[in-house]
Amino acid sequence: MTRMIDPRDFFGPRGRIARAMPGYEVRPEQERMMAAVQCAIAASDVCLVEAGTGVGKTLAYLVPAVTSGRQTVVATGTRALMDQVYGKDVPFLAEVLESPFSSAVLKGRSNYLCIRRLREARDQLALFDAGDRDLLGRVRAWSRRTDVGDVAELADLPEGAGVVRRVTASADDCAGRACPDHADCFLYRARARALKADLVITNHHLLLADLAMSEEPGGTILPADANLIIDEAHGLEDVATDLFGRTVSGGSLAELAREAVRLAASADPTAARVLKKSAGRLVEGFGKLIAALAPREGRFRVDAGRLGPGAEPAWHALDVDLEAVSHEAAEVARDLEREPDVAMKALGMRTTLSEVLTGQDTGFVRLVERRGRAAGSVSALPVDVSGTLRDRLFLTGRPIVLTSATLTVDGSTAFLRGRLGIPEGAPEVILASPFQYDRQALVFAPGNMPDPNDPGYAAAFVASAMRILKATRGRAFLLFTSHAALGRAVETMRPLLAYPVLAQGEAPRDELVRRFRVTPGACLFGTATFWEGVDVSGEALSCVIIDRLPFDPPDEPVIKARGEAIAAAGGSAFGDFHLPLAVIRLRQGFGRLIRSRGDRGVVAILDSRARTRKYGEVFLRSLPPAPVVDDLDAVDAWCRTHLKSPRRKAPAAS
Repeated sequence: MTRMIDPRDFFGPRGRIARAMPGYEVRPEQERMMAAVQCAIAASDVCLVEAGTGVGKTLAYLVPAVTSGRQTVVATGTRALMDQVYGKDVPFLAEVLESPFSSAVLKGRSNYLCIRRLREARDQLALFDAGDRDLLGRVRAWSRRTDVGDVAELADLPEGAGVVRRVTASADDCAGRACPDHADCFLYRARARALKADLVITNHHLLLADLAMSEEPGGTILPADANLIIDEAHGLEDVATDLFGRTVSGGSLAELAREAVRLAASADPTAARVLKKSAGRLVEGFGKLIAALAPREGRFRVDAGRLGPGAEPAWHALDVDLEAVSHEAAEVARDLEREPDVAMKALGMRTTLSEVLTGQDTGFVRLVERRGRAAGSVSALPVDVSGTLRDRLFLTGRPIVLTSATLTVDGSTAFLRGRLGIPEGAPEVILASPFQYDRQALVFAPGNMPDPNDPGYAAAFVASAMRILKATRGRAFLLFTSHAALGRAVETMRPLLAYPVLAQGEAPRDELVRRFRVTPGACLFGTATFWEGVDVSGEALSCVIIDRLPFDPPDEPVIKARGEAIAAAGGSAFGDFHLPLAVIRLRQGFGRLIRSRGDRGVVAILDSRARTRKYGEVFLRSLPPAPVVDDLDAVDAWCRTHLKSPRRKAPAAS
C-alpha cells in the first residue's frame, strides 16, 4: 500500500519546499492538491483537480507521484510546460527529496535526429542549395557531440527549417529494429530510457499515440501501469480527435513517393520503371484531388458518396497509382527479401482515402483541408472520442490525475467529464487561485459596443482598444478569434499606436514572446496560439484585450458534426457544447494576465454579448472574481491607481 505523507511535510511553513526555496509562500490549495493526488494514487482512481493560477500544481502532483514508489508519466499539452517541468521542477525536486529518482523526457519522433537520414542527406549534398548545405553542416557537427539527439538543442536554427525535417525520424520512413543504425538510434534510446525511468515527461500527443498502438504487439512505448498525470487536460479532446482519426496528407504521400523511388533503385529495370512512374504521379494526383474537393483554402466537410464530377476521376486516378505502387513495391520487396513497408503504407492510404470519400460510418466526420493552391489533407475524424478514451485510458485500473486551471464551466466539471468519457463518480477537487483578483485585476466588459457582426464593430473596437492601451501604457496582449480580424487590427492600429507592435506571423511564437518581455510598452497581436501556454509575469504585461467571445466558427466541420450529434441525441448544440467550449477558451485567455501575486492589469472583453445576452452571464461567472465595469472612465481611474509606470520610456511606434 502507498505510504501516505502529510502534505505539510513538504508544503507547510517549515516543510522541505520552504527550506529549499527562498521566499516560498505557503498555499493551503497546494497542500489540498497533494492530498488529492495521493488519494488517487493509493486507490488507483481517476481524479480531476482544477488548480487556479498560482496554486503551484506541478510540485503538488510531482511530490506524491514520485514518492509513491510507482513509475509516473506526466503528459503535458505544450512544449513550454514540458520544458518547465523537466528543466526546472524536476531538478528542484531532486534536491528536495531524500531518495534519488531517475527521470527522462520523451518526445515524438520528429524531435529526434535520424542517423540514417542524416547520412543520406550528406550523400546527396548536390540536392541542397548553399544555405541548406550550411545548415546541414551545423547539424552534422552537432550530431557528433549530442547525447540525446533532440533537435531542440539546435536553438539557433531557423524554426521550421526544411533541413531539420529531412534529417529527423519519421514514422513513414523508419525501419525500426531492421535499421542498421538501430543500436545507436536516438529515438529508440530515448524510448528505452523512458521505460526504465521513475518519472517520464511527455506530451498529450505521444500519450494518445501510445494508446492507439496499445493493441499492436510490442507497440507501446510508455509504461502501461504507471501513475498518469495529465496536465493541461482541457486540451485532451482535440489531440484525441487527431490521433484516433485517419488522415492522408500531401506530405505523407510525398514521403511515400520518395521511399518508393529509393526502393526502385534496388529493383530490376522493368519493375523500377513502373514503380518510379507511378510514385512520380502521387503528389500531383493528390493535389488535383484536393483542388477538386475544396473550393478555396480552409477546412470543408466531404459529402461521402457524392463527390462531384471533378473529384471522383481525380480520386480514381490517384487510387490507380497507389495500387500500382503497392503491387510493384510488394514484388520488389519480396525479390529483395525485405519487409513490404512501402506496399503496406500505399495500401493503408488507399483504404483511408476510400473511407473518407465513400464511408458511411456516422461516427466519423469526413473533411478536406486545403493549404495553398492544392496542398492539404483528407481525414476521417471521430465525432466523439469519449468512448475510446474511457475504454482505453480511464478504465485500465491505473491512477490517473487530470489537472488544469480551466476544467470547469460555471463551477461544474460536467462538460469535460462528458467530452472525455471520465467514469461516473470519479472524485474532483476545485481549487481557486490564491491570487487576490479583486485587487489585482479589472474586467472591462461594455454593453454598448456594436455587435461583432455589425459593420461598425471594427471602428468601435479600435477606438476602445486605443483608449485602454493609453491607460495601460501599452504592455498588452490583443487576442483575436480569427487571422482576418488580427490582420485588419494590425493594419489599422500600427500607425496609430505610440508603442511597438508585435504581430503573429512576423516571427515564430517563442521569439515574439521573448521580444515582448524585453520591449517596454509592447503590444502583441495574436490568435489561438497565444490564448494559452504563454507565461509573461511582471510589468511587461498589464492588459489583455479580447476581440470576441471565442466561439468556434459554426461551419467548422468537426465542430458542426459534434453539435449535430448532440442535437440528434436530444441535447442543445449551443448550450451543451458551443457555449462551454467557448467559456473554457475565454478562461484560458483571461489567464494570460495574472501570473504572480505582484501582477496587476485589465482584461477587456470587447464583445457586447457578454453583457447583453443571457449566456454572457455564464462567461462572466466563470472568470476569476475580479470587479467588472463597463465604463472606460472607470478603466482609466483603476489604471492610475493600480498600475506602475513603465521603468523605461517606450520607444516610438514600429
